[in-house]
Amino acid sequence: MSIPIPDPDEMKKTLLLESTPEFIATGGFKAVFKINFTNGTSEALKAVHIPNAKPDDGDAQLHREQLLARAKREIAALGECQHPSIVKLGSIHPTDVSVGGHDYLVYSEEFIPGEALAARLQKVEAPLQFQKLYNIIWTLVDLIENLSGLGYLHRDIKPDNIIETNDTDRSFVVLDMGIAYKLQGTELTRGSGPPGTLRYMAPELLRPDYKDNMDFRCDLYSAALSVYVLAAKTHPFAPKPESPYATVYRIMRTSPDPLHSLRPDLPESFCRIIDRCIRKKAALRYNNFAILKCDLEGTLK
Repeated sequence: MSIPIPDPDEMKKTLLLESTPEFIATGGFKAVFKINFTNGTSEALKAVHIPNAKPDDGDAQLHREQLLARAKREIAALGECQHPSIVKLGSIHPTDVSVGGHDYLVYSEEFIPGEALAARLQKVEAPLQFQKLYNIIWTLVDLIENLSGLGYLHRDIKPDNIIETNDTDRSFVVLDMGIAYKLQGTELTRGSGPPGTLRYMAPELLRPDYKDNMDFRCDLYSAALSVYVLAAKTHPFAPKPESPYATVYRIMRTSPDPLHSLRPDLPESFCRIIDRCIRKKAALRYNNFAILKCDLEGTLK
């Protein structure tokens, strides 16, 4: 969905910024900019578009309230999670602004220099080797455990949201908590289906009763599927553009090829872990982080 992009000069004036924001991209209901400070640092400025609604339009008012609540939940989640592999909040606190006749909730996050892992899927190069794949899944498992301990699900882990950095202390950083879910909380997404990226959604999220079946194993599925795709350089359920209905059918009904059959150079024990984490039934995946981490460590021997 396209959104009105706020004018950078107006943003600078309204927020009293030191420099004019540089537009980067849009995603969901957000426009993302890069802002540079005189001290040499940079941050990512996010402007969440909050559609106008007439007082007598109940649906539009509800939609507006849900978008505000989702944005505030993302900000709260980022504030609570101090894991090194999740993006941190920046210096600009949430601010309601009006630019060009449109309303936005504006805040900033740290700017993560690096490349999304999804970019590797577009390049003609050798597939990722075991050590890097191991580091990716370990990072994601550790982050999911941290989020779960705080009562959150990420719900949109995918190669597009994982940035590889040059920082050895934070080799991989996960972005976008915009559809994070607070366990024991309320669903804030308008519509009949769950939010997320279809190609990386766990099968249980595609069922009518998905709200009763969300736990950390949904995130484990998305993390392991991301590693599977990065290792095999093909998607087991959507190898090429097709109808969403066909993708849903494959996710629900088709068994993926064992990862080791596509990457026999990888340790078989490592491939079995990835295969287990993308089982159709959540009950067949890992339900204990300590056991999963122990099994992962065993693949290094």
